[in-house]
Amino acid sequence: MAGKRKTNPAGSTNSFRGDVLRVLGVLKVATADQIQRIGAPHLSYRHTDKKTQSEQKTARTASHTGALSDMRKHGLAENGGSTETGRGCET
Repeated sequence: MAGKRKTNPAGSTNSFRGDVLRVLGVLKVATADQIQRIGAPHLSYRHTDKKTQSEQKTARTASHTGALSDMRKHGLAENGGSTETGRGCET
């Protein structure tokens, strides 16, 4: 089946959506960065070849950001405003 996924247009996997649900089930409000650090801490050292810390963070959290996007489309999460560190998401 070629093309974009209809149910998860951001291409998220069950694993990354599971991380999001697990973290938001406890914290209720979290940023994509916090979800990545708690749900998949082994990914914290990925993309260290990027030049700036911002580029590293964007690359490291891309999968969880996509999972959050797909979950928003299904009504399972929503933007909860912003925090000091970035945009928060809540269940």
